[in-house]
Amino acid sequence: MRHGGGNYIVQHGVGIALTRIPGVGRFMACSLALLGLWMAPFAYAALGPTGENIQLQISPRICTLTGNDKQCETPVHAQWRSSHEESLCLVIVARPDVKRCWEHYAEGTYTIQLTFAEDLTFQLRDLSLEHVLASEALRVIREALRYRHKRRQPWNIFD
Repeated sequence: MRHGGGNYIVQHGVGIALTRIPGVGRFMACSLALLGLWMAPFAYAALGPTGENIQLQISPRICTLTGNDKQCETPVHAQWRSSHEESLCLVIVARPDVKRCWEHYAEGTYTIQLTFAEDLTFQLRDLSLEHVLASEALRVIREALRYRHKRRQPWNIFD
């Protein structure tokens, strides 16, 4: 496609402007541009996993401690989904004993009974456990008992 005096190739919504290079014909310039478009997915794959398409959800997301409760005790359900197959592990940062891995899956679920007193961070990592692909936190909230003191004495005109 020709636009404004320059040559362009548009593929998948990406435009490449071809500039004139002395000694290189139009066919060679177009061939190089097409080769660049064809090689782009391989270049992105070589960069490693990005985690952009991975979604992680945990339930519940909040645990509320009331009264004399010292810790939360609840089943936690984790679910992840990706637009393409992944090989990854679900880990809990403060609990190295908890690790569930999947190889070549596009989605996965895991349920575990947990007892904890502080926030927990769930992470999806690559199989080598070096790169975090997604992360969610399970928060602990301590309910503060509030004793309300009345600022003034109530009055009644009929007393």
